[in-house]
Amino acid sequence: MDIPVLVINLDRSKDRWEGLVARAAALDIFPERVPAVDGNAVEPEQRRELQLRKFQLWHGRRPMGGEYGCYMSHIRALQRVAEADWPYAVILEDDADFVPDFVPRIEALTRLAQVPDIVKLYNHRTKGFIAKAQTEAGDTVGCCVHGPMGSAMGYLISSSAARKLHQALLPFYLPYDIALERGWANGLSVMTTKDPLLRPAKSGSTISPAGYRKTKFPFYMRIPTALFRGLDYLRRTNYAIRS
Repeated sequence: MDIPVLVINLDRSKDRWEGLVARAAALDIFPERVPAVDGNAVEPEQRRELQLRKFQLWHGRRPMGGEYGCYMSHIRALQRVAEADWPYAVILEDDADFVPDFVPRIEALTRLAQVPDIVKLYNHRTKGFIAKAQTEAGDTVGCCVHGPMGSAMGYLISSSAARKLHQALLPFYLPYDIALERGWANGLSVMTTKDPLLRPAKSGSTISPAGYRKTKFPFYMRIPTALFRGLDYLRRTNYAIRS
């Protein structure tokens, strides 16, 4: 496949890297490793590019080390795509697995009459999907009225979009998976495939759901969060209909 595939991987997670390389090799894909930022090894006061107070207000909890590492790792991957100036690249997390026809479906996305700046390849949910285009491989591409869709496991991105997104997403105040899909805020065309081109590998995420629960503020401290999410939901709906 001519489209570069970048994989974010922690130095201590060699087994995850080796597993993904083996899965990719079965499809004649030879990924490039992007060393991940270990957010748990960065002290809270050393977390640069994080707007802590805004994160707490808009997201209703304290940021976790893993979230910081995830965000800054994707920023590192975006920088790599921008500097290489590839027409398109795929950025993956190392817990991604491929559907058998991944290669022809990815290639077909790049041949759309109007290729979105970013195409998400996997989501936790796709409710209220509005179709915008169809590829020659049969994939429907569009936007979702409901969200956030969740997951930054994998996405197709152009080099020009990588440059713009790199600038737009720093400093940050939301988890990366939420920030990525906010095309109405970052000025990019962000869409998703209706059917996923990826699936979770058995290794799973390194950020535990229990960790999320422990960082959540009491409900009365999350009133600004509810207001932000309500407004963002309206923006998402408008974006999905009009984009």
